[in-house]
Amino acid sequence: MSTIPAHITAILAAIAITAAITYVTTRRRTAAHHGAAVVATAAHAAHRDDLTGLGNRHGFHAALTDVAGRRQPVAVILINFDGTRAFVSRLGHRALDQLLVLTVGRLQHIASAADGTAFRLRRDELAVILADPAGATGHAARLVAAVAELTEVHLGGLPITVSLTACAGVATFIPHADSDWRLVLIRADRAMRAAKASGRGQTASFGPATVRGRNGREAR
Repeated sequence: MSTIPAHITAILAAIAITAAITYVTTRRRTAAHHGAAVVATAAHAAHRDDLTGLGNRHGFHAALTDVAGRRQPVAVILINFDGTRAFVSRLGHRALDQLLVLTVGRLQHIASAADGTAFRLRRDELAVILADPAGATGHAARLVAAVAELTEVHLGGLPITVSLTACAGVATFIPHADSDWRLVLIRADRAMRAAKASGRGQTASFGPATVRGRNGREAR
């Protein structure tokens, strides 16, 4: 029985050690990548609305924080549906969920065409951040019109055509003039409430003529 030369044995041992090190390193890298992917997925999910897939309130705040950090002026359009309680009382939550999902598709199309991003802040309230404030009022009117379109939902397997209206408030965030990005949400909300006071399906922009405090100054 022949004996394997010492130098060949050394080479084989080196190959085995290298293979073992490569295996362990690969496993560690794979585990690290998997862990990073899990963290990224969890972070993404934390900023997404489960029903519509839009960014949620956390995602909205993160987006505005990013905008503020880049000192970029944007417009915020706050959209609030009219009469959702009566709608749910008449047709139920499932019908409202279907309507929201289908309506969001139309709103996303309009927002994307205007270089904007849509978010769902709560059950019947959405927001759109527009990278270019110019023409924000016109875009808000188009979003409100898209909400009011007739939409077919299914209840008990039967199709039914429904619709809801919405009001929108528009405000602009200007980094060099506004110390806190949260002001834009307050202003958009005030403009939206002014639109609601005018009736269903209305749009209003924040300004002295629409939202003044009791003392004539901007209320914060």
